[in-house]
Amino acid sequence: MSFRKNSKASDNLGASLERTFKFLKDSLNSDGFWSDFLTLAGESVYWVSGYVGDNIICHLDESKGDTWLKKMGNSILAHQSADGGWGYGFGVPSDGDSTSWCLRFLAKLGIQSQASLDKATSFLLKHQSPIDGGFRTYANPSQVGRYMMLDGTVSFEGWASSQFCVTAVATLALIENGSTQGIDKALEYIRRGQVLEGYWNPYWWSGKLYATVNCMEALKAAGDNHADILFAAQNWIAKKQLADGSWSDSYQPVEGWPFSTALALKGLMVAPDYSLKDKTKNCVGWLLNQQLPDGSWSSNHILRIPHPSKVDPWNQTIWKQDGKAINAAIKDQNRLFTTATVFSALSEFENKSLKGEL
Repeated sequence: MSFRKNSKASDNLGASLERTFKFLKDSLNSDGFWSDFLTLAGESVYWVSGYVGDNIICHLDESKGDTWLKKMGNSILAHQSADGGWGYGFGVPSDGDSTSWCLRFLAKLGIQSQASLDKATSFLLKHQSPIDGGFRTYANPSQVGRYMMLDGTVSFEGWASSQFCVTAVATLALIENGSTQGIDKALEYIRRGQVLEGYWNPYWWSGKLYATVNCMEALKAAGDNHADILFAAQNWIAKKQLADGSWSDSYQPVEGWPFSTALALKGLMVAPDYSLKDKTKNCVGWLLNQQLPDGSWSSNHILRIPHPSKVDPWNQTIWKQDGKAINAAIKDQNRLFTTATVFSALSEFENKSLKGEL
């Protein structure tokens, strides 16, 4: 493995990325997957592996990564469900978000057959709402309800409603795999959903940055003129930076989080703005100072599990800090999700610096 070379990049940044990559590679389970976020359904395997894999392979050299990444991709393909999708983990029903991240990773590996891709794309498109054009996590909530051993009286209105954090990633998965179906309606849903301050409300996340940054990236990937929308989002992100260079993006006022700070850095780089150069550099400095000796970054309660009936969890302020519960906010206890996000953000910063874009 080798990173894109950057003669201008600081030695500290290069060394940080090498340690991070080693941590992520060494954190593979014996079955060749990554896993994180311990919930009632166990740890996530396919969703986390797709996400971490995508965030790594985006920033490797032109060889598209080492053999072990392709081996993982083939393992993901071998576990594609009969319905065409992937779920949270072993035995969990397929969902739109996990399928999107697996598709994004597989697109960059270039190993998926057309038949597998067609099946997965068809499954994903079934998660697009015919009403508002957004994508939901579960198009058939009765399946996950049975998995959770709930009777038919429990409403899944929230889990089956369109969500910006899911729609953005699904849109990117379709674009990256060369599909044109459903994209225009999804983009319109995203454009309509930006609030006046410039962000998008999240469903599954404790803070707004995950949904906001992925919506920004989906709009940019579409290639249309969304400059005003992106500017409003970047302006909101810039205003939220703390004095030490970090971001605190949670339902409770806390000190800076590595996950939030890395997402903010990615958001500031969606459309590079010279006026944000100092904020970007301070952000990078904070992240480098927060790296742990093993190459990872500390985890926080970044993922939330709303009650299946809840349609507006961003208005809820009380969350249990317990993964094995509903209405809970949980950590990526293995630090993989956070660390992969920081790795991606710092790698992108290094690459854009090389190109003179920052």
